[in-house]
Amino acid sequence: MSNVSNAVKQRIISEYIKTPQGRAKLAASMTQPLRTRRDYTAVGRKTFLVEALPDGALPIYDKDPDVTAYVVGEEGENIVAVTKPRRVIFPLFEIASNPEIPLTQIKERRFDLIERAQDLARAQIQAAEDERVFAVLDTIAEEGFDSIQVEQEQSVVAPISGSVLADAYALIERHDLRVARVFMNARDYADLRKFGRDILDIESQAALLKTGLMGTLWGAQVIVSRLVPNGVTYVCCEPEMFGRIPVRTELTVLSADDPKARTIGFSVFENLGLGAFNPRGLTRLSITR
Repeated sequence: MSNVSNAVKQRIISEYIKTPQGRAKLAASMTQPLRTRRDYTAVGRKTFLVEALPDGALPIYDKDPDVTAYVVGEEGENIVAVTKPRRVIFPLFEIASNPEIPLTQIKERRFDLIERAQDLARAQIQAAEDERVFAVLDTIAEEGFDSIQVEQEQSVVAPISGSVLADAYALIERHDLRVARVFMNARDYADLRKFGRDILDIESQAALLKTGLMGTLWGAQVIVSRLVPNGVTYVCCEPEMFGRIPVRTELTVLSADDPKARTIGFSVFENLGLGAFNPRGLTRLSITR
């Protein structure tokens, strides 16, 4: 429908809205675009390895017996620490979004119905995923991962320097892990833009001046997210060595109208688990300004 006029789009949508079969077709047409757009914007799924669970398979993973694994619990509401067993089960939970559009507003406002519903569902589901990912990282940093409570958090004074980040990398690399992701908020990310030639090589300096972005630092991808609190930076190892996001049901879109309320709605949901079975792969920086 990208090559047709808005008038034609509205006419087609109006015809589909009139029948349950048409509304179901609208819902089905949204599934693939939502998956594609989520892959480009979500940051939480860059932390842990995403795995599709085959039918009948259980989300069971091995962990080092000397460390504590942290997983999101039932209903996705709390973080559970698993210490004793060598194998850990990742509980599955559902994330859902239910965008609704009153029928009266469809005629009052000039917008694409499908585009509107996509934006609402995508933003809510991505934010819910990322909130749980960073909650797991915070729990790891605060509680440690073994019996002697090895320090995983560093308190530093802004601005962030190259030596501070190098020390954070070393806390992970001492476990024979490779740093792959650095998560920051926009305020702390500004400190990286101020790095000079004493830290950056010539190629990195040229890319920073040309684009204004610091995409990688010593082989690790730097990712900025508004869900990372100010004054916090997460340094993480490779996703496959850090944790898993087992997905039982990928993003699914169903028609969910409410005739009594005269609204056109969609039920957008997914069923997945989330957790870290190797918390040695994290260092958190607490930055004071």
